[in-house]
Amino acid sequence: MKTLESIGPLSNLTTFNCNTSCSNTTEVPEIFGKTIYDDVLLGLEYIDVFLLPTCLILGVGGNFITLIVLNNKTFSNWTSKYFLVALSLSDNLLLLTQPFNKPVVLNLFGRDYRALSKVGCKLYFWFFKNGKMTSSWFVVLLCAERFVAVKYPFRVKTLFCKRNGLIAIAAVYIVQGVYNGAWSWAHNILEDGRCYPDGFDKNDPEAAILFRNMLIVGCCLYSFVPIVIMVTLTPMIIASLQRRAKKRQEMTRNQGKDIEIVKITTMLLSIVITYIVCVAPVTLLHLLSFFQGVKSFGNNPKPFLIFRNVSQILEQLNYTINFFVYVVANRRFRGGVVKLFECKKLSRSGSTFNSTSSLSKGRVSTISRPHRSVTSDYVTSGSIKKPNDNSG
Repeated sequence: MKTLESIGPLSNLTTFNCNTSCSNTTEVPEIFGKTIYDDVLLGLEYIDVFLLPTCLILGVGGNFITLIVLNNKTFSNWTSKYFLVALSLSDNLLLLTQPFNKPVVLNLFGRDYRALSKVGCKLYFWFFKNGKMTSSWFVVLLCAERFVAVKYPFRVKTLFCKRNGLIAIAAVYIVQGVYNGAWSWAHNILEDGRCYPDGFDKNDPEAAILFRNMLIVGCCLYSFVPIVIMVTLTPMIIASLQRRAKKRQEMTRNQGKDIEIVKITTMLLSIVITYIVCVAPVTLLHLLSFFQGVKSFGNNPKPFLIFRNVSQILEQLNYTINFFVYVVANRRFRGGVVKLFECKKLSRSGSTFNSTSSLSKGRVSTISRPHRSVTSDYVTSGSIKKPNDNSG
């Protein structure tokens, strides 16, 4: 049963109504105060209990498989290989840190392990935000690489070579890491013993203005600017692919190539739409929490808590399903995954075959030894008899 403290600021309103119209009874507000918001919050808690370990296993496992598959020689010529590797690492960083933000985990442990120390609180959100913000820009780099590959195919190898790709990845980590390090001044442990990303003194006007400015810049770096870039480049990529498909069809009358173009277009649209749908609500959550003067992960009105839980679920799904998008939308990547598991099966069957063949070889050698000895004796005897026959 939820206490009034866990319900949030609306508990004050419930207490006020009880004091004015409920006489001396304290059980009536608890019974009649339950609304549809409570049912939705309870349902989201159950979803969290199931979804959290599922996303953790599938997301982290899928990203590790991505790293193994991309290490294959088949993908050595992929200009986007290093961006996909960096994206998988950032997604895993967020998936491994996000559970500590979940109310289910906080209630399960009975304490906030982010708040073991002030430095630990700041480091936690530094890693957490770096995972989120770097992941966004690696998707942007993937989109930019596809744009150049479609519009200027002869320049893609030069612009997105291994050296330039690694420089771009390092620049993303450095810029985001420095910015999030500067933003860590606002991450503090409050009186309730929990670590908050907006744990600054809201009564200080200078601190409030500084946090507002850093929040706006952070939201721009996390979602606004990446979304604008991807929404701008993706239609241009799709239009170029359609023009090329039309020209190819007119010249060769071969419609088989169109299937591959549709798959590439589907992959781009899936990545962009998934990112916008899953990431935009979290950005809106932080903006609403600031302009309403409430803590993002504190006790708030029930509609706000519902929106917060839904946005966290969507964000978690965004960093979980990338691997499955690659498998569905890209034939070469899917072939790499199949080859990976086939190699494992072959290695297991190969070890069994080797052990069986070694036993069979032992049996054959044991059986063949008498035959060899008889043959050798026959040859020796034959070689001895020949001179005797000649002499006779």
